[in-house]
Amino acid sequence: MGRGTTMSSRIQSAAIGLLAGFGGLVRRLRADRSGLSAIEFALIAPLMLTCLVGSVEVSNGMLASRKVTQTTSTIADLVSQATAVTNNDIADVFAAGLAVMQPIDASAMRMRITCIEADINGVTRVAWSDGRNMPPRGVGTAITVPGGIVPPGGGLIFAEIELNYVSNFGRFLTEGITITDRFYLRPRRSVTVTRIS
Repeated sequence: MGRGTTMSSRIQSAAIGLLAGFGGLVRRLRADRSGLSAIEFALIAPLMLTCLVGSVEVSNGMLASRKVTQTTSTIADLVSQATAVTNNDIADVFAAGLAVMQPIDASAMRMRITCIEADINGVTRVAWSDGRNMPPRGVGTAITVPGGIVPPGGGLIFAEIELNYVSNFGRFLTEGITITDRFYLRPRRSVTVTRIS
């Protein structure tokens, strides 16, 4: 109890000291009639505000990029855990992807899940595909994957996401930038994941 009171009084005295220092600065600025301080402030303030807004923009952009990567891996992981998926399962996976993106507005985010199967010769083709705000890939179309990622006769879950990130301030990134990510994951409980309509 005594230590908490001491800590609280230290914080309180530090806050009073900061306010007193700020008050002294204001008094000096008001007393300075030469205008030099005001001119210096007018020259430095726009630069400081630009740095502040820029750092916030970079932080928000990095957060959006990390969220897209996390969401892409999450939706691929959810599908790879199943042996078969239905329309309701796919809708739930896309809803989970939107939940992972919070607090970023991802209502217009484009997502696609594709199951790729390789024949015994290693030729990879689309077994099934579903998209949200993005067209699904054509069933049976050839698709190129990184070498060695899918064994002959095996399957692969391929998740894709595109997010058009627009600046909160709207002044620097008026058109926005497109953040994309792709994620490959082998099915965990079966050779491939079956799509049930």
